[in-house]
Amino acid sequence: MAIFLPGSATPTTELGYGCSQLMGRLGERQSIALLHAAYDSGIRHFDVAPSYGYGAAEQVLGQALRGKRDKVTITTKFGLSPPQHRAFIAAARGIARPLVKLVPGARRRLALAAGTLVSRARFTPEELVSSLERSLAALRTDHIDVLLLHEATVDDLDDELLGALERSRRAGKIASFGIGREAASTAAIWRADRRFCPVLQFEWSALSGPPPDFAGTFVITHRALGENLKRLGAWLAANSAIARTWSDELGIDLAAPATLSGLMLAAARESNRAGITLFSSSTADHIRRNADFLLGGARPGIGTSFARLVARDARQLMRIETQPELVDADRP
Repeated sequence: MAIFLPGSATPTTELGYGCSQLMGRLGERQSIALLHAAYDSGIRHFDVAPSYGYGAAEQVLGQALRGKRDKVTITTKFGLSPPQHRAFIAAARGIARPLVKLVPGARRRLALAAGTLVSRARFTPEELVSSLERSLAALRTDHIDVLLLHEATVDDLDDELLGALERSRRAGKIASFGIGREAASTAAIWRADRRFCPVLQFEWSALSGPPPDFAGTFVITHRALGENLKRLGAWLAANSAIARTWSDELGIDLAAPATLSGLMLAAARESNRAGITLFSSSTADHIRRNADFLLGGARPGIGTSFARLVARDARQLMRIETQPELVDADRP
């Protein structure tokens, strides 16, 4: 089914690829190969940010999409600035990359260290314009389909910032704009000032419970997989009888490779039928399998049926997902 983002005339896909893993532990050639795998699998929406990949993800996305820009839609962001001294960081990343493969936990520690290099911008009209111009240049395009205010708060929003967004939209540099941050804070902004909310992007998975209702807003969700997939997969492995019951009720073998990730994506997709579901992967085969499952004709309603089973039988997991502060408290 073709999806149209607000203000955009380019049809896009219900499944989008998130570029947060590009140019981190991966090199340029690997990152481009993943983007090509996503495109060749039928994915036409790509989500990126100036802060991703130590500041290099936008540039590699623009390179990978040369000659394809009129066939895809792109979301980028303003608010978290890329790290300074990127040339030094790129060299350090090249040295660290072999370490990630050898040392358990090194990937997570490097990711946390990278997070400390990202600074939060002041949400002024001047910084918005300069950030947008840098993104347009890096992406090799003359327009962005959606520009999200990355980690903005209610206090960051004012008439001057809205005016700058509207001027960028009228100039054709962005088709639409919105807010990108965690679901609870997104809801607070939506209640406080919906002028900034033509598009909302936040996390949702089958472990999150009922999705929020943002009537009249285009919704993009992410984090359907990742740690949620690992948590649910481990829980099902420890509860094999429930896994067999779920397989019987769904008519699909949960022990088959990639089935669980496909079901979790389908649940996210079916909870947001008018919007876009993002996922990220650093493995081309996983990208292809997920795209084949969701874009290739997954049985209608199977994601909703799966989410109902999760709600019925995995309430403790859902409680941890919706109240993260319980994770440590619930450990033995």
